[in-house]
Amino acid sequence: MTSIDNNEIFEQYYQTEYDFNTASLTLNEIAEIKRLAREKRVDYASAPMGTGVFNLIQRQSQEIRFELVSFESEKIDGMLYIPTSGQERAYIILNSNKPLVNQVFTAAHEFYHYIKDYQVFKERPYICDFSILKDVNEKKACRFAAELLFPEEALKRDINDYCRRLNIKEVKTLDFAQIASFIIVMTVKYQMPLKAVIYRLAEEKYIGNVKEYIENYDFIKKVLQEIKIFDKQVSELYSTDNNFIIPYSMTYQDMEKAFSTGNASKEEILRDAEILSLDMNIVNDFVSREDEVSDDEMDDEELFSIINAKRG
Repeated sequence: MTSIDNNEIFEQYYQTEYDFNTASLTLNEIAEIKRLAREKRVDYASAPMGTGVFNLIQRQSQEIRFELVSFESEKIDGMLYIPTSGQERAYIILNSNKPLVNQVFTAAHEFYHYIKDYQVFKERPYICDFSILKDVNEKKACRFAAELLFPEEALKRDINDYCRRLNIKEVKTLDFAQIASFIIVMTVKYQMPLKAVIYRLAEEKYIGNVKEYIENYDFIKKVLQEIKIFDKQVSELYSTDNNFIIPYSMTYQDMEKAFSTGNASKEEILRDAEILSLDMNIVNDFVSREDEVSDDEMDDEELFSIINAKRG
């Protein structure tokens, strides 16, 4: 961990207002989420995962495909989409307008939905908005993403190492600037949203007054973005460029196959394409072939009749 002159940089900025509410999950729910996260990140042990989450998900679930879609709404972080084709394939749709750090967290979040809610999602796509966490299942997915990207064991190791370097025996004696500095470094190291890191510390009881850090979220983020030693990493995390996944662009092919085989109606295909903000010209092109195929079949029937007539 790189040392930061926290007192100096934290005196330069201050902002007092931020509101973010989330309800607590039960101890049993948390224990199950931790178990699932450990199971899924077994190859990483307690090492940082970050952008490696995309590869991990595809290695563990070969039926998952990633797609980057430019959603107009800023509220949409991503969604899990199941084609109406009867196949077991699923798409994690990421909002390409969101920073890479959001896309990392979204991928982990939607992975939970794929694991736990696949059958429900087969009935309808589900759009996730992390600013609205009233639904218990959304809170579970967010907690799973946080545990997957920044597990309890890693946090314990890093906080203990940090205290030793500062020659501090107990975490509770760390002041605001010291904790905020730790949050900043962990955000870069584990490549996850700064707010999620704040809540990880609260979830594991390393900070008692989470409100103090959430109220100063913009301030801490501003400091993060102005630290020269993190320039490259932060620039990458807050860019919308995602060079860590190869979009399969299979959505159109799957839709065309589902349509041509009769597993999805024209109305279903058009509805799904609109939800996914796909190019409607491409979709309309292959669904409109239905009429053309019908005309060709009529021509064939007419030709067969002529041939049969000529044969007597």
